[in-house]
Amino acid sequence: MLAGALLAACGGSGDESFTPPKSGAAIYSTYCATCHGKQGQGFVGPALTDMALKYPNVADEVSIVTNGKGQMPAWVGRLTAKQIATVVDYTRTEFASDATVGPKVPTTP
Repeated sequence: MLAGALLAACGGSGDESFTPPKSGAAIYSTYCATCHGKQGQGFVGPALTDMALKYPNVADEVSIVTNGKGQMPAWVGRLTAKQIATVVDYTRTEFASDATVGPKVPTTP
């Protein structure tokens, strides 16, 4: 029951006229901030600070966003691979402290 409520709360709009966001900041604000906090500080989901240190291999972080892990829902089928790569790149840079920014996520058109 709780997992269903979390999935409903952490996921953006169900409005059919909704235009999908394109920038990392917009994707994060629309789909991620509800659970991870507006500044990545954590809320229902964990804090996203220094993700490049936690997941030095970008593919590991992309896999978690794509397939889910624990309470984190899978975003495959709800976000495109490009949107996932964009938001992962955003979190790795926006919520990094000092010089902990990791490599950029390769995106495909």
